Amino acid sequence: MRLSRRSLITLLLGGLLGHLTLFARAAWPGKRRERSLDSAVARARRRTGGRVLSAETRVQQGREVHVIRILTDDGKVRRIREDARTGRPIDAGKRPR
Repeated sequence: MRLSRRSLITLLLGGLLGHLTLFARAAWPGKRRERSLDSAVARARRRTGGRVLSAETRVQQGREVHVIRILTDDGKVRRIREDARTGRPIDAGKRPR
């Protein structure tokens, strides 16, 4: 199969653009999209099956943290903390202040 010159240039430019995008993501990790409070609330609700009492984003130790309070089925209030940038849960024992 023979490619025309225009097709070959298009393929090369497309590949170059893809590599530049990967480079930009690696070079500027702070520019990545943060996890929204809404998505954190949805995950907390799925994990616990409880009712959301409150949800807010706070800055703790220089980073944004989603804090969600849930009323569980057994009547206990559970506080869930999640890193707003990564979406990873923050251990209750390692609570940033």
